[in-house]
Amino acid sequence: MQIAKRGRAAVAICSSAFLTLGRAQARALGHAELPIAVIAHPFGVRTRDEVRVLADGCVDEGVKLATGHNTK
Repeated sequence: MQIAKRGRAAVAICSSAFLTLGRAQARALGHAELPIAVIAHPFGVRTRDEVRVLADGCVDEGVKLATGHNTK
């Protein structure tokens, strides 16, 4: 939120289980339009390789949300 308050591109990252809470928090902090990159939940039971794949996808989504450009 601090980055968004400075007028810079910002993206929150939230697991799918907490997306509603993440959007509510963004609204409560005055940034209802803050883009949120979503990572599938649960990820605590996944292997490291599975988490890497999820993280790569989340980074790609975050970059696209922040810049409007795909990373690939």
